Amino acid sequence: MSGRRGRAWPALARVLAPALVPVALLAGCGGVPRSSDVVSGSPVEEDPRAGLLQVLPDGPEDDAGAVDVVRGFLLAAASAEDDHAVAREFLGPAAAQSWRPDAGTTIVAADPGLALLQQDGDSAVVAVTAAVQARVDAAGRYAEEPPGTTLTSSLHLSRVGGRWRVTDPADGVVLTALDASRTLRPFPVYFATAGPSPRLVGDVRWFGYDSSTATRVVAALLQGPSPWLAPGVSTGAPAGTGLRVGTVPVEAGTGTATVDLSDAVLGADPAERGLLLSQLRASLSGLPGVDDVQVTVDGAELTRAPGAAGADVPRSAVVADPRLVALGPEGLSRHDGDRLRPVAGTGPGLDLAGAAARPAAAADASAFAVLTDGGRTLRVQRPGGELEVAVGGQGVLAPPSIDRFGWLWTAPATAGAAPLVVPTAAPETPAAQVVPPAEGLGSVQRVRVSRDGARLLVVGRDAAGVAHVRVHGIVRDAGGKPLRLGVGTADLVPGAGEVLDAAWLVEDELVVLVRPPGADPVPVLAEVSGPSTPLPAVPGAVAVAGGWTDRDVVVGTADGRLLSRSGADWIAVATGRDPAYPG
Repeated sequence: MSGRRGRAWPALARVLAPALVPVALLAGCGGVPRSSDVVSGSPVEEDPRAGLLQVLPDGPEDDAGAVDVVRGFLLAAASAEDDHAVAREFLGPAAAQSWRPDAGTTIVAADPGLALLQQDGDSAVVAVTAAVQARVDAAGRYAEEPPGTTLTSSLHLSRVGGRWRVTDPADGVVLTALDASRTLRPFPVYFATAGPSPRLVGDVRWFGYDSSTATRVVAALLQGPSPWLAPGVSTGAPAGTGLRVGTVPVEAGTGTATVDLSDAVLGADPAERGLLLSQLRASLSGLPGVDDVQVTVDGAELTRAPGAAGADVPRSAVVADPRLVALGPEGLSRHDGDRLRPVAGTGPGLDLAGAAARPAAAADASAFAVLTDGGRTLRVQRPGGELEVAVGGQGVLAPPSIDRFGWLWTAPATAGAAPLVVPTAAPETPAAQVVPPAEGLGSVQRVRVSRDGARLLVVGRDAAGVAHVRVHGIVRDAGGKPLRLGVGTADLVPGAGEVLDAAWLVEDELVVLVRPPGADPVPVLAEVSGPSTPLPAVPGAVAVAGGWTDRDVVVGTADGRLLSRSGADWIAVATGRDPAYPG
């Protein structure tokens, strides 16, 4: 037995539960399943270096039949040791040389079906079928598949020296959920938000952890952001920048990762150079064993230009008051961990029994927004000021969201309508349209801006009434005004059924409130590039808010209760409705 250790990272622990959707590394389209057909997964052992778990596959046995050889190949492909050396032992000579396991991986539920379709002399065909749960492309970008997605392939085998060997493996790897949880982890690759006060945004990629991981993270950074995120971010790497020697070594004794870049990086201006250094440090610091990052060009250290700002670009936006906002018995209120307390300077009509609904709060606590008139009027409330009309006459509106630049977002809930933005500092300003992507947004039900301001979560319905949850990059001008949206991600929580509400948590994490057919509403933890995890159902739930961790999910019910998580249960923490966190 041999193999390399992959880590059972905490972020993947939840994929082991039967109800959860598991994670994947690089997903190859049309690839042949290469995962274990054993529910218990492949053998593993602990790595004393970093607490990693490593799949330890067996090589082929001399007298193995065609089906057993396919089964062994699927098991062994979970180990990346020495470029999947054990898995290649199950392949014919030509296939062992040409097979590219890093081209993609598909995650399957478990127990792929194996069936001998044909055996004639020295040739055989084995059918492999599996239920697909997720795919990640060759750049490490993750996407869940709708329920019911299947993968069906046929593997051809020939006798080589009297032993069965696979001759036509498609490029890529398929893992069971359990093997994926042992060997894969998410790595944010950081880019900077557009507009003033840049912040770093993680574009999450999924890689196995081994000696090549640092190289893959840097290569992903230099290749640029994902297409959906690209319109809303920038990078400090000039076009053509690459790794001079093709690898990013990490010195075992000091934990120093050395990034030696090509001469193209010398074309970066001082601001770009500083940004690139920030990106590399933030992206590599998430790797186990990396304590320092050294960036060089042809061996000479790359530093910030003289006089340039010395601090790295920060990762998080500042939130002046992070407390939950809700409509309570005494008006627009914040929850301080004990009870709802009214927000000073906010006017009447914003209480639990009033006509206002769906409050939003600015990150700097300078403004609030609510829907009134049955959701047809959007109003802004600045503490001490009047409740002013910001948007009206557009029909029913999506609940508001306020970004960190002070722009108030909503959208008419009609097919083909574009999102609207108004500055909270001047709500009398006519609403401006944010140009949707070419493919449109459908009928928009919810818009939520991420706290970094670079991404917009959109819940919409297509012409057939099917709900879609996607995230789009936001293009802004130099002052931070939203101009247009880029293409969307793949559907998040595909096949969820009716989507009642959605909100950001932190980084690329979301919470989506769905109502499956004939069942109670379920809050689902989702990731822009990662798995989704259902939480316990909440009868009567109509709204959801996401705070700073997955423990800060608050659900609002139709009978006026605010519920928070307590273990596997939901407990009432206040009387109120329409919870929201700043943003």
